[in-house]
Amino acid sequence: MTQPHLHSFRVVKLEILAETTGAALGDATGFFCDYRGRTFLVTNWHVVTGRHYQTRKPLHRSKALPGTLRVHTHIATTVVPISAPSSSTSFPISLRDTEDRPCWLEHPLFGSNVDVVAIEMDTRLAECSRLFRLNLEAELARDVRLSVMDQTFVTGYPLSATTTPNSLPIYKSGTIASEPGVFDSEPRIYIDGKTKNGMSGSPVMVKGSSASGSDHALAFVGVYSGRDRQERTEFEAELGIMWPYRECLMPILETFLDTEQAFEPTGSEQTNVQSGSG
Repeated sequence: MTQPHLHSFRVVKLEILAETTGAALGDATGFFCDYRGRTFLVTNWHVVTGRHYQTRKPLHRSKALPGTLRVHTHIATTVVPISAPSSSTSFPISLRDTEDRPCWLEHPLFGSNVDVVAIEMDTRLAECSRLFRLNLEAELARDVRLSVMDQTFVTGYPLSATTTPNSLPIYKSGTIASEPGVFDSEPRIYIDGKTKNGMSGSPVMVKGSSASGSDHALAFVGVYSGRDRQERTEFEAELGIMWPYRECLMPILETFLDTEQAFEPTGSEQTNVQSGSG
């Protein structure tokens, strides 16, 4: 039997819970990455705030805003080398600390106008080494040259637990629909594809020649922010937004690591990674 692709274990399902009642507000996607020895969870600004990243209006019909993300993920049996997961697990991440400060990191120049955030995990989660993570140093070393009409794969969770064939993400294809190296304002790229609710925060991958490797190689190119949180013209044109990671994610991580000015949780907030049913 063919083994699952390693990338499938890096992508996590995010259950969004309301800050006041704990009620479920919806699902989204995220992924773990490793950079300069630190672990981060990456998703969209609109996922952690519950607001449209441009208009700032609440997205849920009840106007409720998120307070917690419940992360559904996989953990490895061994760390060196990291092996197939022993089981699935889940754990909560509070989106604000005891002083009501947000736990996420935003783009140092564009702020929330870039719909990408990162959450530092090492001080929030014990045994981060057992998480499957995207190695950003390795991705930066790749010679990936995107062109208009290239095929991409948005990897996320558009299906409910009752309809998915397993606990792993769905790979939905799309096409680079705008010139990927030319930006008028914020660095963003349009993808032509029929993605669905729940895929906000998905990593976007390319494979084959664009990944500068074998036909089965996957290369990371950006973070997807969905079609259902956009302006009407973008939605009607069935265009999704991909935020290229070099311009949109790396400045967030570099700024945090260079300044070490992060929101530090208390020791009691650190969670142990334990096997479970997910």
